Amino acid sequence: MNFIDFLFNSNNIIFTSALILMMFIALLEGVLVLIGVGLSNTFDSLIPDFDTELDVDTGYSLSKFFGWIRLKQVPILMLVVIFLTSFGLIGLLIQAILFNFIGTLWLQYLVVIPAFIFAITSLRIFGGLIAKFLPKDETSSISNNDLIGYIAIITLGKATKGSPAEAKIKDQSGQVHYFMVEPENENDIFMQGEKVLISGQNEKLFFAIKDIPEKLK
Repeated sequence: MNFIDFLFNSNNIIFTSALILMMFIALLEGVLVLIGVGLSNTFDSLIPDFDTELDVDTGYSLSKFFGWIRLKQVPILMLVVIFLTSFGLIGLLIQAILFNFIGTLWLQYLVVIPAFIFAITSLRIFGGLIAKFLPKDETSSISNNDLIGYIAIITLGKATKGSPAEAKIKDQSGQVHYFMVEPENENDIFMQGEKVLISGQNEKLFFAIKDIPEKLK
């Protein structure tokens, strides 16, 4: 079986289609950027602030999942490209290995499940790498006391005393601030998605506590 026949075999078409769609999205975004229209920014503006707008019953688990796949940390179209690329390549790789060992291709619906799982995991891995190089939506005009008393959300990592994690706050003007925070109390641990109350700051980072007054919740 030659390469073209392999790509467009009926048991590989879903993976090949994912790669074709990925290239189309990347090309479209590139063209629109050249003419001054950001397709990615348009999609990002349609995503709700899931930290505050999801209902109580499902909001926490969905918020953790969205945070885990780097939604809101990385532009959504970039995540779509990562997913489609990983899904397509992993599916084709699995089929190529099977063909070399057993001489035939599996039904694509059997390969979709592991390919999908690996593609979701790739959002976490590659999204995290990309997020490190993206500019944060923060300002340099924050004074030492501006954010004290605000409720912050842990967005990345686990914070313990001496080991800070990334957190964010949306201020009264709607500006989002990202910063590092660690527990004020020795025994506290802040997990990703958890809300904490900013209680202090030194020259490097902020401190927070878990005890949020009822009127601020």
